[in-house]
Amino acid sequence: MNIEICTPNSATTKDKGDLLEKLCKKMLEAQNYLVTEEVRKTGSELDLLCEHKVSGKKIYVECKAYRDKKIDAPIIRQLFGTVVFENYSEGWLIGTSEFSKDAKGFCEELPSRPLGDRIVVYSSTDIVESLQASKIISSIPREHLEQHLDINSIGEWFLLITTFGNFWVSTILSAGIPTNAVCYYAKTGVLVEDQELLDNIASTDSSLSKLDFSKIINTKKEMKPLFDSQIEVVEVQRGEDWNDYRPARPQDFVGRTKDIQEIFDFFKKIRTNEINTRIFAITGNSGLGKSSLIITLSEKAKNRHQKQKLFLYAIDVRAAKSPEYIYSALLKTLQEAQIKGFGDPTIKLQITNVNHPLESESIAKYLNSLERSKQLVVLVFDQFEELFSKPELFELFNNATNILLDAASLKTNLCIGFAWKTDSTTHSEHPAYFFWHRLSDYRIVRKLNPFSVRESNAVINKFEEAIGEKVHSDLRHNLIVSSQGYPWLLKKLCIHLHEKILSGQKQEELLENKLDISSLFASDLEELNPNEVRALKFIAQRAPVDLVDTIDTCGEDVVTNLLHKRLIIKSGIRLNIYWDIFREYILTESIPIISLRYLPSNDFLAIWNVAQHLTGTPISIPELEIKTNLSDGTIQNIGTDLLTFGIAVRENSQYSLSEEILATGNSMESILSLMREKFKKHIITLSLKDLPNGTNITLAFFIDLMKSIYSNNDYADKTWRYYAIRMCKWLEITGFLSRSIETYTWFYKDIGSVKTSVSNVRRQQSSFFIPRNSPQLTINIYNELKGKKISEYKNGSSNAKAVEIFKRYNLVDDDNK
Repeated sequence: MNIEICTPNSATTKDKGDLLEKLCKKMLEAQNYLVTEEVRKTGSELDLLCEHKVSGKKIYVECKAYRDKKIDAPIIRQLFGTVVFENYSEGWLIGTSEFSKDAKGFCEELPSRPLGDRIVVYSSTDIVESLQASKIISSIPREHLEQHLDINSIGEWFLLITTFGNFWVSTILSAGIPTNAVCYYAKTGVLVEDQELLDNIASTDSSLSKLDFSKIINTKKEMKPLFDSQIEVVEVQRGEDWNDYRPARPQDFVGRTKDIQEIFDFFKKIRTNEINTRIFAITGNSGLGKSSLIITLSEKAKNRHQKQKLFLYAIDVRAAKSPEYIYSALLKTLQEAQIKGFGDPTIKLQITNVNHPLESESIAKYLNSLERSKQLVVLVFDQFEELFSKPELFELFNNATNILLDAASLKTNLCIGFAWKTDSTTHSEHPAYFFWHRLSDYRIVRKLNPFSVRESNAVINKFEEAIGEKVHSDLRHNLIVSSQGYPWLLKKLCIHLHEKILSGQKQEELLENKLDISSLFASDLEELNPNEVRALKFIAQRAPVDLVDTIDTCGEDVVTNLLHKRLIIKSGIRLNIYWDIFREYILTESIPIISLRYLPSNDFLAIWNVAQHLTGTPISIPELEIKTNLSDGTIQNIGTDLLTFGIAVRENSQYSLSEEILATGNSMESILSLMREKFKKHIITLSLKDLPNGTNITLAFFIDLMKSIYSNNDYADKTWRYYAIRMCKWLEITGFLSRSIETYTWFYKDIGSVKTSVSNVRRQQSSFFIPRNSPQLTINIYNELKGKKISEYKNGSSNAKAVEIFKRYNLVDDDNK
């Protein structure tokens, strides 16, 4: 039984407290008690001291009318302690909300406890029976309603205590979802036909306020037709080919092995009752492949090892158009699971409890059948952030919250998952912000990180299969470096290159093309006519937008063309831009900052040693070997840094300065300035940005930071140390860290510029030099080299490393002697 204390939205806490007091006093007066003192009074809690009019027995009464939480065992224990300590004759708990599992267990134990008979607990059912026995309210007018409506369309009954009076209210179901409400006067059981009064009831803060209170029956048995069409629930869509912008097909999916394994281990623990958690979240920035991962999880659930144990249904939230969508998604998931042999197939599933959908009688019975058969049903909401992105979808967010909290509380064999875009903006006062933190104790989280080089290579391998030829090694390198581990960006670049290859261009010709995502998006728009561009902007501004509205505004041919070009996607009767990042580009003509994750392999002086010999004219690696006295492998290693930081370009194994450096001049200062701009967007710099200026940073802190950022890399401790020292040197030379007097300690301070003095650079670079040769080998090479020109000495890896050491300690002069 559901009882709610309801007031208009403009009412004060005192108004709500007055209604609760009025209800409790009626109950107490019916049993000959008189309220002598109000101990505490709030909107949802009331403590009263009462005295029996005949016996003089004094009782302490606690009244709880929670809406968004259950009465828990500690409340009853506290009441028990108060009664014993104050020596009251009895302690009463009058609760209109439901009791938790622990609270119910404690109540069952009370009769066997010493003094337990002095505690009297009134549940919502007990309250109704007490009020009915004293003729304050009538019995539920169930028979009258069944004369006018199909019994299968009648949901749960509520007793609403409002400022307009007390009412019996039944929810009316359409396609198994509450959509309407029918009201009766609680005192007489007579149907409420006054539409103005119905509107007033609907205007209160009851959990039913979002239902339609319009009069649908009258005493003449005429009936207004109910909305009876099944709400279309849309599954997460997958691409039809590898080059489809939609989420990847399972056969095209690569990586995320650890994430998949841990999620399925979580599912197994639920089935075997090893864990209480029933919620999981897949988080990550836009374009990291959350939807693709969900599709792969769904496909894996269908294999022969899982198909009788696990059923996973993934819902696209962007197709939602009404608050009923979330509950329809729950029903659809359970119904599809029934069809696949999960749970009791004979149960007719309906949501009759609008506040706690999983406690609806048929749903609860079905979930119990899943538990008996040790089967698990998983419902995943993809694009979950859409629920709080627009005010008109806020009620959907509330309904989703109800399901998630029910799943966390009941701990049945229903698991709820959701994909949450972490780079979406959620204000700290938005309910979604509190929702996320409220669920922190009830969920597991799998945070997706950018791809490793190995995973990026696996994507390119798929690309090679599609185009039927091997990707040039330099082109492969460019793709990996340009995409920075972001699957969406790598896919976009591969699709772009595929289109160029289909047009007749050779891979060698594509090497000189700048792989810039902004220019690719601009190219997409340039291929559209003005009407198509206007339609894209219309959809981007309103997404997800109704299909019919878009056709009416933009024209059917235009919408069809955009769908054919895969620049928009259709989810049910809603349209959206194919990628969040493209949508942002349409609206702002810019793309989100893509943080640089690359770890330079060399220090600045090693880079400068090669860069100082570059011009606008391409130079080959053998020529650079002569000028720098470095080996082929070392130059190529440094070349990777030069390309990544935009200092140089490479074509046909020849290097030349980038246009940016040519424009500013090839100097140590201009290169450092360029690199400072790159490091502004580096993921490590962005991670440090939240620290106050002057924060001390130890090497241990920096290593831990890098391990958390590059969690996919399983380096040895000495390798982490090596990379951390090198990165600290880079951040120091580019002006983001300043050295402390303590060894291997810095403090965070962005000085706003680079350290451009050559002597400063050399001094800084020498402070944390890590030799790459053994001392004995270095001494041997030095003895062989003594008195000779370096150019006359044979090249080789060990020799190059030794020369690097000699230069560090000024053991050779600038004439290479």
